[in-house]
Amino acid sequence: SGTVLVLGVIGVLLALAVGVAALIRAQAAAGRARLAADLAALGGATALNSITAPADPCAVAGGVARANGAVVQSCEVRGSDCLVEVSSSVRIVGVPEILRARARAGTGG
Repeated sequence: SGTVLVLGVIGVLLALAVGVAALIRAQAAAGRARLAADLAALGGATALNSITAPADPCAVAGGVARANGAVVQSCEVRGSDCLVEVSSSVRIVGVPEILRARARAGTGG
């Protein structure tokens, strides 16, 4: 009876550990997606507002996103701002998930 109780407690603790690990992985992946969006928007805004090396802001944003493991889903230029939405795929406890993040960068003018 004591052995069964100990095995039950161990099973519950293992299930909790797997759940916590999945939550941590999901949070880290979401943070990476937000970081990729932020950096892509900054790259696009820099290309858009550059005097010395102007370039297509959405092409720059796409390259920055790819370098950070994401794909640009949409890129829009509004005035001197670059708005970017990226996605990245991750497996959490064997389940594939698509994470999306948005960012905006520019001079605001």
